[in-house]
Amino acid sequence: MNMHSMDMNGTPGRRALLWLYPLLLAFVLLLAVLQSLPLVLPIGPMYWDVLVYYDAIGRIGQGQWPSLDFFAPVGPLEYFLAALSARLFADAHPVLLTQWIWLPVTVPVMALILWDVARGSGKAAVWLLAPWMLFTALPYNGVDYYPYPGTDAFGIYNRHGAHLIYLTAAAVLFVRSPVVQTLVLSLLVLAMAFCKITALLAASPLLLFGLVLGRIRPVTALATALICVGATGVAELLTGMVIPYVQDIVVLASQNTGALLPRFLTAASLHFNVFGAGGLVAIVLLIAALSGKAAADGQSGNSRHAGMFDADWFWVGLLLVCGLFYETQNTGSQAFLMVWPALLAILLRPKADYAGYRSLILVLIGFTVIPTVSTVLHKAARALAVAPGYIALDAPDLGPLGRVSAKDVMVEQADRMRGVYIAQRSAYEAIAETEALPSFLLFSDPDYQYLLIQEMQAATVAIRALEKNSGRRFERVLNLDFANPFPFILGIKGADHVAIGADPNRAVPALDARTRDAVARTDLVLAPGCPVHYARKALFDHYASALSGHTRIALTPCYDAYILTTAP
Repeated sequence: MNMHSMDMNGTPGRRALLWLYPLLLAFVLLLAVLQSLPLVLPIGPMYWDVLVYYDAIGRIGQGQWPSLDFFAPVGPLEYFLAALSARLFADAHPVLLTQWIWLPVTVPVMALILWDVARGSGKAAVWLLAPWMLFTALPYNGVDYYPYPGTDAFGIYNRHGAHLIYLTAAAVLFVRSPVVQTLVLSLLVLAMAFCKITALLAASPLLLFGLVLGRIRPVTALATALICVGATGVAELLTGMVIPYVQDIVVLASQNTGALLPRFLTAASLHFNVFGAGGLVAIVLLIAALSGKAAADGQSGNSRHAGMFDADWFWVGLLLVCGLFYETQNTGSQAFLMVWPALLAILLRPKADYAGYRSLILVLIGFTVIPTVSTVLHKAARALAVAPGYIALDAPDLGPLGRVSAKDVMVEQADRMRGVYIAQRSAYEAIAETEALPSFLLFSDPDYQYLLIQEMQAATVAIRALEKNSGRRFERVLNLDFANPFPFILGIKGADHVAIGADPNRAVPALDARTRDAVARTDLVLAPGCPVHYARKALFDHYASALSGHTRIALTPCYDAYILTTAP
């Protein structure tokens, strides 16, 4: 039975498009309106992930490009789309802006999917659209990293990859038009390749088995491959950016060669509620298939061997494995959203299918779906409920980056800890020497993230005062921290050839002569110190050899500045 043959004559499905497309348009307009408002949102764990985007936005605005002019942890399209969105929505809150940067790609893809799917089943089209809208709209991850409410800035690029894989699963399992499927898969493969390469790796088994089992026709696969190769070749000829991007991927891969099994165990344990229940769904479906209780799907049509695997149990299991693999590289996103199309196919089947097993299957599907949905909705509801009582940060010089708020006790904690960081700097330096952090949750603590933004405001004021008093205009800036939004804040270039999203353990390449020379020519290098910790110390040590021509000054109590005084 065709997975979406519920409306045999296609008329109800076509009728569904009459309200599905307006709904999709209204959804896009709503998100555009929200990005046009100067909203203040509660700060969440690792808010500094959005600062990485604004580092790139500031650099791109000054003519620098990913891979060519700076080392980036994810694909260049992430940053070009962010720069485009920042130009269109200058007042957008950073979390909302970065959450929705892929709408120019995902909305047309979803529209194409709906066009094809609704011809077979309006119900299938509705239930493919609904979860995509929910998880696209709400900037929250499917797991809890921290007990306090706030907006999840952590791993936004991971969520983008998860959304693209979800659409890929929908295209493989539900789209039947070769033309529509070719267009959709071409857009998605290119998007995943230039968003985050691990998303494409995670989706590869889905695409491979889709071809082997007849869900993707050979001509569709060939056309998709030719389009992707052709588009990539044109991009390389026009920009020269593709080969350097591939080289960056190789460098990142070489720095992330830890054992894979522990990562699988970590991801499986973190998502055990979803992965465990989904695994049981696949097992029960397989038992039902072996006992003859499952109807043949009829999609492969090539052989009995193909038909055995082109079944619900296989697609659920495969997508669970794909999601688990994606989580080993990007822990804490919305990865298991991608399983929904396979689960939806089961729910759309006639009640006679899986006789004797159907009730158990429905219960297990509930256990698979509800945890992620409820977690995202719960986080959104908590943030919305507490936001009116939170204290907004006064940071007018940071633009949208400073529009954050925090609970009063967190603001007090930030102020108290600032005094301790300044007075007891040597103690934190001693901790950093051990390669430990003062707390395992330091980077998730709202007071740490709030203080981070607060001190960037103070540093910005101090830099502009220094320029005014000295009559000197700084041309390039490097911040020796995970994120460097100062190119965006100050409207100047960032240091060439350095890494943004600078995690010294896995995303900072070895210092070569080109990067050392670029840092040596950078006339403003900032070193934050509230607190000094291992990552900041490691970054300073990494670039220290390039700072011999700089003079250190105390810019603020929480920032040292290294000013270029001699020619490199």
